[in-house]
Amino acid sequence: MLDHDFDAARAALLKARRDATPLPDLPAAWVPPDLDAAMRLQRAVAVALGPTRGWKVSAVTPEGQRALGVDGPIAGPLLAPFLVESGATLRRGQFVHPKIECEFAFVLARALPPRATPWTRAEVAAAVGAMRIGIELVDSRLPASAGTLSQLADGLNNGAYVAGPATRDWATVRWADTPIVLRWRTADGTTTEVARGDGRAILDGDPFGAVVLLANASALAQRGLAAGDLITTGSCTGAPEVPGAGDYEADFGALGRVSVRIET
Repeated sequence: MLDHDFDAARAALLKARRDATPLPDLPAAWVPPDLDAAMRLQRAVAVALGPTRGWKVSAVTPEGQRALGVDGPIAGPLLAPFLVESGATLRRGQFVHPKIECEFAFVLARALPPRATPWTRAEVAAAVGAMRIGIELVDSRLPASAGTLSQLADGLNNGAYVAGPATRDWATVRWADTPIVLRWRTADGTTTEVARGDGRAILDGDPFGAVVLLANASALAQRGLAAGDLITTGSCTGAPEVPGAGDYEADFGALGRVSVRIET
């Protein structure tokens, strides 16, 4: 990827994210040729938008990796300007074509830097300070034909993340048996169920396993995971389109509820 193409791609991706405008075309010269180039472009865009506060992980199964054409787990940054607490209000104009997901996330109390020996499950568990429930607003600024490497450069389709209540005794949670219901309430009080699921959607009921995989992923070989990072593990309820303005609440049963208002 030539320097001028890299700079042009960075400028276009940055403007699209800041202005919430789609890129109608993605010149071939702007497409990263490999994973290293995609992550380098991702970092160049992210640093201009704000600090990285965490990561969203994808391709945690062999089937997912084959579908995306990658050799291991990949990740997109959760950036400070787009990471909010439950109860926040977001504008529909902040997004191009948003979808909504309900997820388990884990907060690291200690860093997991790159190392030659893989981090064990026990070591990663010892580094986790808490688990949080959350809602991700997924949004792509790219044309439908864009491949995985371009999506990586664009933050892996993150639009915003809403972090909900924390659970410190997370190791006792039975994720597969945790029902999750996402509801939408409009201004006139009408409530509609948008999606439903449980933790079985992630590694057969093991969302924490996705954190272990990310800690050892080559995609983050330059940085690793930092103390304070919020690691989201993927949607348990699919990715339905945001149907309109209103209040969205994800009910995780005994783990609590997380909500976000989307205004026009």
